[in-house]
Amino acid sequence: MSFLLQPIRAFEFTSPVYDYIKNRFLWIKPISSVIFANPYFRRLYTRRNINERVVETPFIFANLPRSGKILDVGACESPVSLMLASMGYKVWANDTRPYDFKHPNLKNKVGSVLDLPERNYFNTVICLSVLEHIGINAYGNPELADLDKLAVAKMYQLLRPGGKLLLTTPIDTYHHGIYRARIYTIAELKDFLHPFSKTEIKIGYKDRKEVWRIGSELPRNFKSFGVKPCAVALISATK
Repeated sequence: MSFLLQPIRAFEFTSPVYDYIKNRFLWIKPISSVIFANPYFRRLYTRRNINERVVETPFIFANLPRSGKILDVGACESPVSLMLASMGYKVWANDTRPYDFKHPNLKNKVGSVLDLPERNYFNTVICLSVLEHIGINAYGNPELADLDKLAVAKMYQLLRPGGKLLLTTPIDTYHHGIYRARIYTIAELKDFLHPFSKTEIKIGYKDRKEVWRIGSELPRNFKSFGVKPCAVALISATK
Protein backbone atom coordinates (compact mmCIF):
# COMPACT_ATOMS: atom_id res chain seq x y z
CA MET A 1 0.00 0.00 0.00
CA SER A 2 2.98 2.33 0.34
CA PHE A 3 2.81 3.29 -3.35
CA LEU A 4 -0.54 4.97 -2.63
CA LEU A 5 1.16 7.46 -0.34
CA GLN A 6 4.21 8.26 -2.47
CA PRO A 7 4.67 10.45 -5.58
CA ILE A 8 4.44 8.54 -8.83
CA ARG A 9 7.91 9.82 -9.73
CA ALA A 10 10.86 10.75 -7.54
CA PHE A 11 10.80 14.25 -9.03
CA GLU A 12 8.54 16.24 -11.30
CA PHE A 13 9.25 19.22 -13.53
CA THR A 14 6.30 21.44 -14.39
CA SER A 15 5.20 20.22 -17.80
CA PRO A 16 3.51 22.23 -20.60
CA VAL A 17 0.87 19.51 -20.64
CA TYR A 18 -0.53 17.90 -17.54
CA ASP A 19 -3.73 16.40 -16.18
CA TYR A 20 -6.13 17.87 -13.63
CA ILE A 21 -8.56 15.80 -11.62
CA LYS A 22 -11.93 17.26 -12.59
CA ASN A 23 -13.60 16.73 -9.21
CA ARG A 24 -11.72 18.63 -6.49
CA PHE A 25 -12.89 16.18 -3.81
CA LEU A 26 -10.91 13.43 -5.54
CA TRP A 27 -7.58 15.24 -4.96
CA ILE A 28 -7.43 13.73 -1.46
CA LYS A 29 -4.74 11.08 -1.06
CA PRO A 30 -4.69 8.16 -1.55
CA ILE A 31 -7.57 8.59 -4.05
CA SER A 32 -5.60 11.00 -6.24
CA SER A 33 -2.60 8.65 -6.26
CA VAL A 34 -4.79 5.79 -7.49
CA ILE A 35 -6.30 7.98 -10.23
CA PHE A 36 -2.93 9.14 -11.56
CA ALA A 37 -1.37 5.68 -11.31
CA ASN A 38 -4.11 3.94 -13.31
CA PRO A 39 -4.45 4.91 -17.02
CA TYR A 40 -8.16 4.03 -17.10
CA PHE A 41 -8.98 6.15 -14.05
CA ARG A 42 -6.79 8.97 -15.38
CA ARG A 43 -8.75 9.09 -18.63
CA LEU A 44 -12.04 8.91 -16.75
CA TYR A 45 -11.46 11.48 -14.00
CA THR A 46 -8.94 13.98 -15.36
CA ARG A 47 -8.87 16.74 -17.94
CA ARG A 48 -5.76 17.50 -19.96
CA ASN A 49 -4.55 21.09 -19.83
CA ILE A 50 -2.05 22.88 -22.09
CA ASN A 51 -0.56 25.55 -19.88
CA GLU A 52 1.47 28.72 -20.28
CA ARG A 53 4.81 26.87 -20.39
CA VAL A 54 4.26 26.34 -24.13
CA VAL A 55 4.94 30.06 -24.69
CA GLU A 56 7.07 30.89 -21.64
CA THR A 57 9.97 28.49 -22.14
CA PRO A 58 10.51 29.32 -25.85
CA PHE A 59 10.39 33.02 -24.93
CA ILE A 60 13.16 32.55 -22.36
CA PHE A 61 15.44 30.69 -24.76
CA ALA A 62 14.80 33.13 -27.63
CA ASN A 63 15.96 36.07 -25.50
CA LEU A 64 19.10 34.64 -23.90
CA PRO A 65 22.56 36.00 -24.68
CA ARG A 66 25.02 33.65 -26.35
CA SER A 67 26.96 33.29 -23.12
CA GLY A 68 27.19 34.69 -19.62
CA LYS A 69 26.26 34.11 -16.02
CA ILE A 70 22.57 33.41 -15.34
CA LEU A 71 20.47 33.50 -12.18
CA ASP A 72 17.29 31.39 -12.31
CA VAL A 73 14.96 32.55 -9.53
CA GLY A 74 12.49 29.92 -8.33
CA ALA A 75 14.25 27.17 -10.22
CA CYS A 76 13.08 24.17 -8.22
CA GLU A 77 10.31 22.74 -10.46
CA SER A 78 11.76 23.94 -13.76
CA PRO A 79 14.21 22.13 -16.07
CA VAL A 80 15.58 25.45 -17.37
CA SER A 81 18.59 25.69 -15.01
CA LEU A 82 19.72 22.17 -15.85
CA MET A 83 19.16 22.75 -19.57
CA LEU A 84 21.14 25.99 -19.59
CA ALA A 85 23.99 24.51 -17.57
CA SER A 86 24.12 21.63 -20.05
CA MET A 87 24.33 24.19 -22.88
CA GLY A 88 27.43 25.80 -21.37
CA TYR A 89 25.99 28.70 -19.39
CA LYS A 90 27.14 29.36 -15.82
CA VAL A 91 23.91 29.07 -13.84
CA TRP A 92 22.81 29.80 -10.29
CA ALA A 93 19.61 27.89 -9.48
CA ASN A 94 17.96 29.84 -6.66
CA ASP A 95 14.95 28.62 -4.69
CA THR A 96 13.78 28.29 -1.10
CA ARG A 97 13.91 24.54 -1.76
CA PRO A 98 16.98 22.60 -3.00
CA TYR A 99 17.41 22.02 -6.72
CA ASP A 100 17.79 18.26 -7.06
CA PHE A 101 20.10 18.17 -10.07
CA LYS A 102 23.83 18.65 -10.39
CA HIS A 103 26.07 19.82 -13.22
CA PRO A 104 29.58 21.31 -13.31
CA ASN A 105 28.10 24.59 -14.58
CA LEU A 106 25.32 24.72 -11.98
CA LYS A 107 25.31 26.18 -8.47
CA ASN A 108 22.43 25.51 -6.10
CA LYS A 109 21.61 28.56 -3.97
CA VAL A 110 18.93 27.73 -1.39
CA GLY A 111 17.09 30.66 0.18
CA SER A 112 15.25 33.83 -0.74
CA VAL A 113 16.50 35.84 -3.70
CA LEU A 114 16.49 38.81 -1.29
CA ASP A 115 19.33 37.17 0.64
CA LEU A 116 21.69 36.74 -2.33
CA PRO A 117 24.84 38.88 -1.92
CA GLU A 118 24.99 41.85 -4.25
CA ARG A 119 28.68 41.28 -5.00
CA ASN A 120 27.51 38.64 -7.48
CA TYR A 121 26.29 40.12 -10.76
CA PHE A 122 24.54 38.37 -13.62
CA ASN A 123 24.16 38.92 -17.34
CA THR A 124 20.64 37.50 -17.17
CA VAL A 125 18.09 36.89 -14.43
CA ILE A 126 15.24 34.48 -15.20
CA CYS A 127 12.00 34.50 -13.24
CA LEU A 128 9.72 32.01 -14.98
CA SER A 129 6.21 31.83 -13.47
CA VAL A 130 7.59 32.48 -9.97
CA LEU A 131 6.81 36.12 -9.13
CA GLU A 132 3.13 35.31 -8.55
CA HIS A 133 4.08 32.98 -5.67
CA ILE A 134 6.58 35.26 -3.87
CA GLY A 135 5.13 36.62 -0.63
CA ILE A 136 2.32 34.07 -0.54
CA ASN A 137 2.19 31.23 1.97
CA ALA A 138 3.00 28.45 -0.49
CA TYR A 139 5.90 26.09 -1.26
CA GLY A 140 7.25 26.71 2.24
CA ASN A 141 7.59 30.47 1.67
CA PRO A 142 6.57 33.19 4.15
CA GLU A 143 3.56 35.40 3.57
CA LEU A 144 4.63 39.03 3.37
CA ALA A 145 3.03 41.99 1.62
CA ASP A 146 5.07 43.61 -1.21
CA LEU A 147 7.67 40.83 -1.13
CA ASP A 148 7.13 40.30 -4.87
CA LYS A 149 7.88 43.96 -5.59
CA LEU A 150 10.98 43.81 -3.38
CA ALA A 151 12.11 40.68 -5.23
CA VAL A 152 11.97 42.45 -8.59
CA ALA A 153 14.00 45.33 -7.13
CA LYS A 154 16.58 42.81 -5.90
CA MET A 155 16.78 41.17 -9.32
CA TYR A 156 17.48 44.60 -10.79
CA GLN A 157 20.33 45.10 -8.33
CA LEU A 158 21.85 41.71 -9.19
CA LEU A 159 22.05 42.48 -12.91
CA ARG A 160 25.11 43.88 -14.61
CA PRO A 161 24.57 47.17 -16.49
CA GLY A 162 22.93 46.20 -19.77
CA GLY A 163 21.82 42.85 -18.33
CA LYS A 164 18.31 41.52 -18.83
CA LEU A 165 15.52 40.30 -16.60
CA LEU A 166 13.42 37.69 -18.39
CA LEU A 167 10.20 37.47 -16.42
CA THR A 168 6.96 35.62 -17.09
CA THR A 169 3.89 35.74 -14.89
CA PRO A 170 0.10 35.28 -15.18
CA ILE A 171 -1.97 38.35 -16.06
CA ASP A 172 -5.60 39.35 -16.45
CA THR A 173 -7.57 42.55 -16.91
CA TYR A 174 -7.85 42.88 -13.12
CA HIS A 175 -5.76 41.83 -10.13
CA HIS A 176 -6.95 38.73 -8.31
CA GLY A 177 -5.71 35.61 -6.59
CA ILE A 178 -5.89 31.93 -7.35
CA TYR A 179 -4.78 28.95 -5.27
CA ARG A 180 -1.28 29.68 -3.91
CA ALA A 181 -0.68 32.49 -6.41
CA ARG A 182 -1.77 35.91 -7.64
CA ILE A 183 -2.59 37.25 -11.09
CA TYR A 184 -1.32 40.68 -12.08
CA THR A 185 -2.42 43.44 -14.42
CA ILE A 186 0.00 44.91 -16.96
CA ALA A 187 -0.17 48.25 -15.15
CA GLU A 188 1.02 46.60 -11.90
CA LEU A 189 3.94 44.92 -13.64
CA LYS A 190 5.01 48.16 -15.33
CA ASP A 191 5.11 49.78 -11.90
CA PHE A 192 7.38 46.99 -10.63
CA LEU A 193 9.70 47.46 -13.63
CA HIS A 194 10.06 51.25 -13.64
CA PRO A 195 13.82 51.26 -12.71
CA PHE A 196 14.74 49.41 -15.92
CA SER A 197 15.95 51.48 -18.86
CA LYS A 198 14.01 49.48 -21.45
CA THR A 199 11.07 47.11 -21.04
CA GLU A 200 9.42 45.00 -23.75
CA ILE A 201 6.20 43.15 -22.93
CA LYS A 202 4.50 40.55 -25.06
CA ILE A 203 1.31 38.73 -24.14
CA GLY A 204 0.63 35.02 -24.44
CA TYR A 205 -3.02 34.05 -24.17
CA LYS A 206 -5.09 30.91 -24.59
CA ASP A 207 -8.41 30.54 -26.41
CA ARG A 208 -11.14 28.03 -25.64
CA LYS A 209 -9.68 25.60 -28.19
CA GLU A 210 -6.55 25.32 -26.00
CA VAL A 211 -4.48 27.27 -28.57
CA TRP A 212 -1.91 29.70 -27.20
CA ARG A 213 -1.21 32.87 -29.18
CA ILE A 214 1.24 35.74 -28.75
CA GLY A 215 0.38 39.40 -29.23
CA SER A 216 1.22 42.90 -28.03
CA GLU A 217 -1.88 43.15 -25.84
CA LEU A 218 -4.84 41.15 -24.63
CA PRO A 219 -7.65 40.79 -27.16
CA ARG A 220 -10.61 43.09 -26.78
CA ASN A 221 -13.22 41.58 -24.43
CA PHE A 222 -10.69 39.03 -23.19
CA LYS A 223 -12.10 36.84 -20.42
CA SER A 224 -10.35 34.08 -18.51
CA PHE A 225 -11.95 30.66 -18.17
CA GLY A 226 -11.21 27.56 -16.10
CA VAL A 227 -9.17 27.37 -12.91
CA LYS A 228 -5.74 28.17 -14.33
CA PRO A 229 -4.35 31.35 -15.94
CA CYS A 230 -5.34 32.01 -19.54
CA ALA A 231 -2.83 34.79 -20.19
CA VAL A 232 0.79 35.44 -19.30
CA ALA A 233 3.13 38.42 -19.62
CA LEU A 234 6.42 37.72 -21.41
CA ILE A 235 8.80 40.46 -20.25
CA SER A 236 12.31 41.39 -21.29
CA ALA A 237 13.60 44.27 -19.15
CA THR A 238 17.09 45.76 -19.67
CA LYS A 239 19.00 47.42 -16.83
